[in-house]
Amino acid sequence: MTQGPNTGVCISCKKESATSHYHGSDSQKMELCKSCYDVYLAKEMLQYWKDHIEEEKRRVGK
Repeated sequence: MTQGPNTGVCISCKKESATSHYHGSDSQKMELCKSCYDVYLAKEMLQYWKDHIEEEKRRVGK
């Protein structure tokens, strides 16, 4: 999932800092700082659970 940390420009906040490369939901590599990655991960996890709950509702017919 990640490559080791290096110094680069975060694609989200545009600041130069310690960044790592991550695979995004579209399988493209993203260079993010730790705080932007935490925000990105929280949004992805929230969407995953929303989708899971909706699928479960459809499956049980609610």
